[in-house]
This record gives sequence, C-alpha cells and structure tokens, in this order.
Amino acid sequence: MDKYELVERYEALGEDADFAEAKRLFEHDLTDQSTALDRRQYGYLLECNGRYMIGRAVEHYERAMALDPNAEKVQYQWMSAKVALFQQDDVIARYRERVARSPGDLRELRLLSTAWLLARDFRAASEVIDAGLEAKPGDCKLLYDRGEVKAATGDPDGALADWRQALELCPDDLSPAYASAFLHERHGRLAEAAESWRHILEYAEAHGWELTAAWPRRELLRLRDELANRHDPPGEG
Repeated sequence: MDKYELVERYEALGEDADFAEAKRLFEHDLTDQSTALDRRQYGYLLECNGRYMIGRAVEHYERAMALDPNAEKVQYQWMSAKVALFQQDDVIARYRERVARSPGDLRELRLLSTAWLLARDFRAASEVIDAGLEAKPGDCKLLYDRGEVKAATGDPDGALADWRQALELCPDDLSPAYASAFLHERHGRLAEAAESWRHILEYAEAHGWELTAAWPRRELLRLRDELANRHDPPGEG
C-alpha cells in the first residue's frame, strides 16, 4: 500500500498504524523538490491526525466532567475542543440547557457566554453577558467576555477598557493582559502591546513561574526590537 492509499485509509478508519506508516513514508520521501501533491497529502495526513487527537481529548474531557461535574476548567477545555471539530451546536445546546435548568446562575452564564463566543454569535453572547453583569456588575469573567465581544465587533478601545477593569478586579487572572497584548499589536500599538507583555512577565517572574515567563519574555524582546527598528532613521541601524 503506497503512502497516498494510507492517507485515504487513515482518514476513513483512524488506525494509528496507518498514520505511523504514512508519516514514515512521507518524511522519507519529502525533499526541497517534492511535488505539490506530496506536500498537500502530507499536510492532510497531519490534519486528519489532529482531528483524531482532538476527538480523543474530547473523550477524556467528558470522562473528567463525569467524575468531577463541578470542575470548571475542563468545561472550557471541552467546548474549545468540540468547536475545533466544528461541533459547536453540541456546545451551545449543552450550556443553554444548563442555564435553563439554573437561570441566573453566574457559573452557568459564564459557560454559555463562552460557548456563544466560540461559535462567534456575538449578539447571543452579549445577551448572556448583560444578564450576568446585571446580577453581578464586577464579574471578572463576564467583563472579559464583554471585551471579547467589543474587540470582535469594532470597538477595540471598549474592549481594552473592559479588560483593564477585569484585570484590576482579578489581578491573578492574566487572560485580559494576554488579550490586550494581542489586540494592541493587531492595531499597530506596539508600545502598548509591549507594556501588556511586560505586565505578564513581571507577574510570572514574581511567582517564580519560569516556563510561563518564557513566552512573554520573547514577545517583549521582539516588540522592543521592532520599536527600535521603527525609530531608526532610514539607512541607519
């Protein structure tokens, strides 16, 4: 069976042995002169593998949720994995039902808000967020989510304001700082992006989280270099 047949077989059956053999054959054959077909089919083999791996992750998340129904982090991990598999309808149905069973429960509203955000239905997300913030105006997660809606719908300054407030209220949750760094850079505000990464780096270093500090340290150095190059006169530096 050649490598192309193995890709077709792996797509249909998901057998690990087929993936391993196809991967071995492609990696043996790939060179700088490889054809577009080889590159495309090898890429598709890896894509199929990624989907199967995410599917397995979903199974483990579901087992974890059954063992510990009150754990929150795994709920977010499960919905993110399901959306990656284009199964967002399952996610929405699950958390809409949970909110219907426990209307006004902030935990359930946070989960449903994230589900709508992952599905990119920002109007539905806003309705859930507004309901939650009416009950608890200082809820950090819902403020963060409102910032996500604003960022996605053309209000970057509003998003940054929400994320600043969320970070002030819950300084141990760095999600707003990461989101601010990304948004600033998308809008060309490199100095502001660098400041967000600096905040994350200092927090990680203060807690002795060397692995967590590695990424913000790289990003901060990269942005400082870009800012320095931006200010260099033409033909110099």
